[in-house]
Amino acid sequence: MASLVINESSKGLSSRRVLIFDLYGTLVDWRMSIGSFITLYAGREFVDLFFECDIREVAHYRPYSEVLSTCIREVLRVAGVEASQELVEAFILSFAKSPPFPDTIHGLMVLRKQGFKVAVLSNTERRLIDTTLCGFKHLFNNIITAEDVKAYKPSIDAFKQAYRILGVEPREVVHVSAYPQYDLIPASRLGAGTVLLDRGLGYNWSTRVKSLHELSLILSSSIDQ
Repeated sequence: MASLVINESSKGLSSRRVLIFDLYGTLVDWRMSIGSFITLYAGREFVDLFFECDIREVAHYRPYSEVLSTCIREVLRVAGVEASQELVEAFILSFAKSPPFPDTIHGLMVLRKQGFKVAVLSNTERRLIDTTLCGFKHLFNNIITAEDVKAYKPSIDAFKQAYRILGVEPREVVHVSAYPQYDLIPASRLGAGTVLLDRGLGYNWSTRVKSLHELSLILSSSIDQ
């Protein structure tokens, strides 16, 4: 393994003892779940259409299951496939069953052992996230959804409401996400620490890690800087 490089932007992150994670795409592989489902029932060429719809539909709050239903129905309509109620419900459940990335569960355990408070802020709803986190929900100190804050990221209000629920100030927080545009940019504007968890989506950020293992090393190493 290559030696760990601690850059200037990552120094001092360990003094922020609250880690807030994005969930879908950061800790669990929703692109695999959604992509596999749409490829099977509509065709691979329609996968991007879903994500374009998702971006558009979260501009204003409504339950995320309604967003999922709208977007899969749009995909199926364009693909010329009948959107039966059973197929739509199966898609929503398949999304909710998105599996954790291989580094997720052990990484969360290590971060908890290091003394960090671990939370999730996710663009979803309680019913769905309970399914997603079944079996490892206990690894989080707090779970906050768009349903709780009545706003979707990247709305600044979603972050402010999350801080209020957690009882913290931005200076106490590190946000970890695979998506700069949804999490890292708005969080950094509020004064929170930020880390890109690189899941191969082509994004860059001042502090970037490839896994939760690497994140734990950076946080523990920055204690000694």
